[in-house]
Amino acid sequence: MYYLLRQTSKLTINLIMFRSISRIPAAHLLAATSVVAASFTTTTATNTNTMSTSCDAGSTPNVAISKSKFTPLVVSKNEVVGVNVHKVTLNFPQSTDILGMTTAGMLLVEGNKRDGSGTIARPYTPVSRNNRVGKLELVVKDYPDVGNVSTHICNAKVGESISVKGCFTKIDVTSNKWKKVGMIAGGSGLTPCLQVAEELLSHLEDKTEITLLFCNQNPEAIFLKDHIDLLVAKSDGRFKVFYVVDKAPKRDSTVWEPKLVGYVTQPMITEYLPPPNGKNNMIMVCGPPPMYKSLCGPKLLEEGKPPAQGELTGILKDMGFTSDAVFKF
Repeated sequence: MYYLLRQTSKLTINLIMFRSISRIPAAHLLAATSVVAASFTTTTATNTNTMSTSCDAGSTPNVAISKSKFTPLVVSKNEVVGVNVHKVTLNFPQSTDILGMTTAGMLLVEGNKRDGSGTIARPYTPVSRNNRVGKLELVVKDYPDVGNVSTHICNAKVGESISVKGCFTKIDVTSNKWKKVGMIAGGSGLTPCLQVAEELLSHLEDKTEITLLFCNQNPEAIFLKDHIDLLVAKSDGRFKVFYVVDKAPKRDSTVWEPKLVGYVTQPMITEYLPPPNGKNNMIMVCGPPPMYKSLCGPKLLEEGKPPAQGELTGILKDMGFTSDAVFKF
């Protein structure tokens, strides 16, 4: 996922080690940060959130958090929504505050190290719309034996505080910027992809066709499916989602589309995602390091610098995509 350092310290990249393989499963172990987030809004027809906490017309709400320092936000709800997956609601300091995020964006969350040696910051992606007032929601995948910040968030109790910094823009997503957007998300890599989809679907004037390959190890590992399926149903055909699993259990083998079981391959991309078309079609990738290596090449990580896109390699380059038509979250 994102590996962005706190501005006051050196860039530190701590990745969970993945087993070495020559072919990359569509839903390899989730990325080291293991974060997903969802706004859980139920509207895609308008650019205004229909929840009762939306901004009043003409008002100029205060941005809740800062890019230069960590702001403590109080946990108001912590719900289990999947296997080791929690939906955590954080209240802003003032009930009229907003997040102040440009899609696609992320924030940093500070948490305690598992070994007790101090704190560490990790990037997390909310999809709360900017006009959501008073709170944000994160859906976080925890790794009980290895997680640092993810475990810190998932273990947080109502009334406790979690410190965040941001928001930081990854790529500016605007209406009709592309004709078609294809996205490949591995596990917790769903977060920025869902954020992009919800942003585009919120604009009545937008005509972008959006297709997502959401990859997990097995059907039980799929999360937010009801929310995703609702977005698809309300999109008037603009948003299509295909669920990919490493291996379908025997009971599902007769109903799971065979083409969507196993590895993310060139034939799978050709079958389901938009083809190369210059800057008109964009492919976005978010997942664990082996997925990047297979599909598009790793991001460029240099000490003291924010992550860069790095050279485009792998399956997408072989298919004819260019670096300006592929974005690595």
